[in-house]
Amino acid sequence: MTQPSEKLDDVMGLVSVHQGPVLVAMTEPSTEDLRFLHISEPSPALMVVEPCPQDHAINNLFEQAERAGMSMFRVKYWKYSAVAHAIPDFDYEAHSFPQPEQAKISGES
Repeated sequence: MTQPSEKLDDVMGLVSVHQGPVLVAMTEPSTEDLRFLHISEPSPALMVVEPCPQDHAINNLFEQAERAGMSMFRVKYWKYSAVAHAIPDFDYEAHSFPQPEQAKISGES
């Protein structure tokens, strides 16, 4: 869990400790909505991109990834690039769900 203004380098330092893909969560300050990014491991299979600016906040990466669906990025102490994949918000009201009396248990006729 991170704050929007935390430096990207600091957040990715904590991500690096996990040595694998990580889900980063952040609360949007204006709406208090929970936002998620799936961060891949840095990989030699990816094109090596320039490191993000040192003053880049994690919120900047969220915005980049949400605009494009995903974003390739690198922080200064990573040899390889990684991918940030925006996980879309789930809008409960936009989906219809069966009511309990309408739901059928497998095997019922």
